[in-house]
Order: sequence, then structure tokens, then C-alpha cells
Amino acid sequence: MKKSLGAKTIVYPTPVFIVGTYDENEEPDVMAAAWGGISCSNPPCVSISLQKHRYTLKNINERKAFTISIPSEEYVAEADFFGIVSGKDENKFKKTGLTPVKSELVDAPYVGNFHWYWNVKL
Repeated sequence: MKKSLGAKTIVYPTPVFIVGTYDENEEPDVMAAAWGGISCSNPPCVSISLQKHRYTLKNINERKAFTISIPSEEYVAEADFFGIVSGKDENKFKKTGLTPVKSELVDAPYVGNFHWYWNVKL
């Protein structure tokens, strides 16, 4: 049976993007971004959509860089936590025990425990 999704802002299934940044104190931060995806193939581009009040957006605007990590099912609880708590209130890496890794290409961390990540420079 086919079912219309109607006029909604959803695509299913979709991976959660874990966006990594450094804040003004050089502390690594991550957030879960549900609105993101591939936006171009040549050159290869990904896009994310963040609300203006997000701590991560402030970090991106200051550093002009971020990473996107893709968690496996093994890390669903951590990915959910990344989307609930603000990095201005709590160090999410310390709380979850996951490992921030400094990107060699951009001024941002990625999640070392996850298998896949992208580096993005503005």
C-alpha cells in the first residue's frame, strides 16, 4: 500500500547529522541536526539548517568551519542527547564519554567513535 506524506517537512528515512564545532574557549561541542542533506554533487556539498539561537550556529559563524559526523545505531542514545542539551550548558563529550578529534582540514572537531564524517569550511 502506498501512502502520501502530504505537504510536510520530512524525508524518511534520514540519518541524523552530528555537527561539531569549537566554542570561544576552544571546547569541542556537538549538536544533532535533523535538517540536512546532500545539496550538490559537483562540487560535493552538504547543507544543514540551524535555528538562529543555537549555540552551534554561533560557533560556526565565529570559526567559519564545522564537521558532520554520522552515528551508527549503536550511538542512538548519545545522538539523541546531543539534540536535547545545549553545549553552552554542558560538555556533551565529557557527559557521553565520546571522543572529540580535531579535524586535520578544518577548525572543528568530529566524533572519533563514529565511522563517517565530513569537514566543512565556509
